[in-house]
Amino acid sequence: MSWIPFKIGQPKKQIVPKTVERDFEREYGKLQQLEEQTRKLQKDMKKSTDADLAMSKSAVKISLDLLSNPLCEQDQDLLSMVTALDTAMKRMDAFNQEKVNQIQKTVIEPLKKRNQLFWSWVTSEWPQSHELPGLHSQIPGTQGLWLAW
Repeated sequence: MSWIPFKIGQPKKQIVPKTVERDFEREYGKLQQLEEQTRKLQKDMKKSTDADLAMSKSAVKISLDLLSNPLCEQDQDLLSMVTALDTAMKRMDAFNQEKVNQIQKTVIEPLKKRNQLFWSWVTSEWPQSHELPGLHSQIPGTQGLWLAW
C-alpha cells in the first residue's frame, strides 16, 4: 500500500497571498522610514534649540562682560551703547527661551509621543475584537500577534 499522508512535493497552500504580503512589507517599510525620519527631525530640532539657547546665553554674557569693562565707565556714550546692547541681548534671550519652549511643546514632545504610541500600537497584540476570522487558528503559535510573519 503506497499511501502518502502529507503529499510531499506539492507546494504549500499560502494563507496570505504573495501580493498582500508584498503590500504589507512595502507599507511596513514606509512606516519604518517615517519613524526614522521623525526621530531624525526630533534629534535635529533638539540640536537646534540647544544651539539657540547657547547662542543667546553667550550673547548675554558678552554684553555683561562689555558692561563691566573699565572703558565703559570712562566713556558715557560707549556705556549707553553697551547698555542698549545688553538690554537687547536680554530681550533676545527671553524671546529665544520662549521660542525654545514653544518648539519643545509643539514639535519635540508630540514627535516623541507619536513615536511611542505608534510603535507600541504596531508591536502590541492585535485586539481580539479585530482578529481576522480563522487566521490565527490556522497559524500555530501566533495567538493574536498580527505582525508575526
